Amino acid sequence: MDRFAAACAAAERDLGCRGIGTLGEKSLHLTLKYYFAPDPDSHERTVGGFIADAVTEEGIYEIQTHGLSRLKPKLDAFLPCCPVTVVHPVVTEKYLCSVDANGELTGRRKSPKHESPFTAMREIYTLRDYIGRAGFRICLCMVSLDEFVRKERAKRTKLDRVPTALHEIIMLESPADYAALLPETVAEPFTVPDIAAAVHAPEMQARLFTTLLARLGILEECGRAGRYKQWRRTVSDSIRG
Repeated sequence: MDRFAAACAAAERDLGCRGIGTLGEKSLHLTLKYYFAPDPDSHERTVGGFIADAVTEEGIYEIQTHGLSRLKPKLDAFLPCCPVTVVHPVVTEKYLCSVDANGELTGRRKSPKHESPFTAMREIYTLRDYIGRAGFRICLCMVSLDEFVRKERAKRTKLDRVPTALHEIIMLESPADYAALLPETVAEPFTVPDIAAAVHAPEMQARLFTTLLARLGILEECGRAGRYKQWRRTVSDSIRG
């Protein structure tokens, strides 16, 4: 059994007879926790007055599916003690699964929505003050999942998100890791719309990405094209590599 399959099995075993829709830890969060910290004895450990998702020989793993800004108090307590990896899932493929009141599957269809590292920029940008600090890194997990929902009259309740595949892990630690997200095909000078077109992301997300790269010293402003600032790379090949 490979590592992801083992993590899925461990999460399912932990959830046990509680079933879909019960309160408590959800499948996506629990699966990723087992993926990075297979030993359950490492889970839910207290560090600096806060409970960490997992404490391993590599440091602390915090699994956060959304709302990364809420981690700031934990990061302030954890980072002086040991390295911290914030694990954030990015849903590249999603199926919407409808269940009835008895938990029976009544329909399944593919969602037209999908995410990328750039759709995560709104979340990542909230932790910009920690990027580049010793021991801090963000881990993007590109996953497929089934999202289970229950419809009762006009009400739609999201029950759980169950991961079905882990496609890629993108580790963001150094400025070079963030620089590597910028396609080399983007010719200089470029604007935010140029980046948005190259990475197939909304302009707002491309703007946050550009601002972050400028903050890290990877880009510098070099002019204007109409109402848009123009940018160019400032990082040397040795740093980027």
